[in-house]
Amino acid sequence: MAILPMKHIEIIAMQKDAKNIVDLLQRLGTVDVTERDSSDETEELNLFNTRTSLNQLEKTSASIQHAISLVEEFSTVKKPFLSGFAGREELSIEEFNERAARNDETMKIVYDIESLDRKIASETTVRTHTRHQLDAILPWEKLDIPMQYTGSQKTSCIVGQFSESYDEKSFYAEFCNQYRAMKESEAALKGISADDEELKIPDIYTEIVYTAGDQTCASFIVHKKDYEDVMATLRRMSFTAPSDPTKHPPEVRIGRLRKRIDEASNNIEEAREKLKSYADKLDDLYFLSDYMIMRQDKYDMLGRLLFSGKTFILDGFVAEEDCAHVEEVLTSKFELVFESRDPLPDEEVPAKFKNSAFVEPVEDIVESYSAPTKGDIDPNPVMAFFYYFFFGMMLSDAGYGILLMLGTLFVLKKRKPEGNNRKNMLKFFYCGMATTFWGFMYGSFFGDVVGSVSKGFFSGKVSLDPIWFDPSKDPMKLLILSFCLGFIHILLGLSAKFYRMCKNGEVAAAFCEIFFWFVAFAGVVMIILPMILGEFTPWTIADNVPLAEIGKWTAIAGGVGIFLGGGYGKKGIIGKFIGGFGAVYGVTGYFSDLLSYSRLMALGLVTGIVGSVANSIGTLFFSGIGKLLVFIPVFLFFHAINLGISALGAYVHVNRLQYVEFLSKFYDGGGIMFTPFTGNTKHFKIKEDN
Repeated sequence: MAILPMKHIEIIAMQKDAKNIVDLLQRLGTVDVTERDSSDETEELNLFNTRTSLNQLEKTSASIQHAISLVEEFSTVKKPFLSGFAGREELSIEEFNERAARNDETMKIVYDIESLDRKIASETTVRTHTRHQLDAILPWEKLDIPMQYTGSQKTSCIVGQFSESYDEKSFYAEFCNQYRAMKESEAALKGISADDEELKIPDIYTEIVYTAGDQTCASFIVHKKDYEDVMATLRRMSFTAPSDPTKHPPEVRIGRLRKRIDEASNNIEEAREKLKSYADKLDDLYFLSDYMIMRQDKYDMLGRLLFSGKTFILDGFVAEEDCAHVEEVLTSKFELVFESRDPLPDEEVPAKFKNSAFVEPVEDIVESYSAPTKGDIDPNPVMAFFYYFFFGMMLSDAGYGILLMLGTLFVLKKRKPEGNNRKNMLKFFYCGMATTFWGFMYGSFFGDVVGSVSKGFFSGKVSLDPIWFDPSKDPMKLLILSFCLGFIHILLGLSAKFYRMCKNGEVAAAFCEIFFWFVAFAGVVMIILPMILGEFTPWTIADNVPLAEIGKWTAIAGGVGIFLGGGYGKKGIIGKFIGGFGAVYGVTGYFSDLLSYSRLMALGLVTGIVGSVANSIGTLFFSGIGKLLVFIPVFLFFHAINLGISALGAYVHVNRLQYVEFLSKFYDGGGIMFTPFTGNTKHFKIKEDN
């Protein structure tokens, strides 16, 4: 297949039909709408300002998504296995309208969910704050008097804490020391010595309420006449009063705080249970989310259209094969003017691929590299075969290939993915087929599991022999094969460039830049052909055929042609000479490109060797049932790791070979991909009735 030809379309319709026409185009999903420059118009045309509506829709969509995430988080409903790959549910227009009629009710559920979320957040904050209060008051739980109690008529009560750990004995000893030191210091300031009466320790009743680590909570009863001295001494011991003393015994406040924590926890749990009860409304919430996404896209599109007093204009591109259908559908439902034409020579045209199921999965490789322009050819048909082929060579284990095929086939059949998910599953299915093929060619099935099990468990000599050859025993053959396939891959890239240049009318340039490389490469092939035939086939070249001599002169002729052709388009003798020298020097680039294909040998060799080592480790220990119990987990673990790493390596390197060694030879890119205006929904899609 190829890049589809495009038609430029222009629709002029009544302003009153704008929303309905945009709705219809969104359901069709076949038109890439482009912005039109109003400065080029003779009639006054204006953009329709939809920013306010878009802002509101974005806020609403965010609320819906948040509501969905909350219900999914607290709901016990489990998503099906591999649900992330599942395709969207298809709805007819009647089903869509029926569900849309329930959107107001669903929106009330969203508001309720938001209210519950706010309640959970509020009660969680209250609970956290209350727990901090409880943690601060808990050390005082055994205090049987209010913390604000100051004493009686003749006594003073002191309540507070220290940043040291004391019991009653150690506290009293430290208190006495600090009291005497204070009195001696006061006397020294007066220039006298403290007498025994001044150094007498005042009576103090001490109750240690709590002590742990670097905290001691205590209460003291002293005579009122000793209050000032006692407080001064306590301050010398880093005493601090409570920041929030209670009017009642602390246990009263502790009880209230615990009750408030329990109330907050119950409120949170009730809100969570209510959120769980909305699990059966998830389907409606999903639909509402998709509906809002479609409305956002719709208003965004309306904001790109040009409006006059009573009409509007819409420009875009549509695939030529879809143009008639789009025109028929629109004109049958609305009064409008529909005009289509071929793109102008200087017009940037979006590119759309159409390929078979075998080729389609690799289209994203080209798209991620660069979108094609009008002068490019579709590289996907050629690239697809080599993509799968090279991936299989690098993973190269039949067991791994079968697992890839079964896994992707399961997803394709059970989850029915669409879009890029479907393409990726198909891509890895074909990669699995190629991997299985090369695995049997190399005799690798989970490494050498057949031989290892036969030898380790049954003392037998059964093994899976390679259909072609064993890379671990003949790595040079694999290296030569890799270079040969790489050479073919590069030649195909050059052939594609030659074809593209001829197609675009650059025949002379194609012969000067490309053709002589073919001549030179043909000479090289004739020189090395006897070695390749001897390595891979029983055939030989007859002695009386001077193939090498012919090849030498052919290569020389090609080199001369490359030098002369390199000056094509250059001005002056010096310019042509420099151009020719640069063209000949380009042979080093081809050698470098060819060496890149050695990765086909390296990764293919490593995959099988690591798998075989894993099997050997599994059969190394114990015997009988003990050996089996060791072998199974070792086999599963090491082969899972080997499959993951090897598949990732194969994926990375096969992409590199396409980007660097193949596409760079002929594919310029720099275009834009066809992006139809459609419903970018996640859960549902609408089928337009024909």
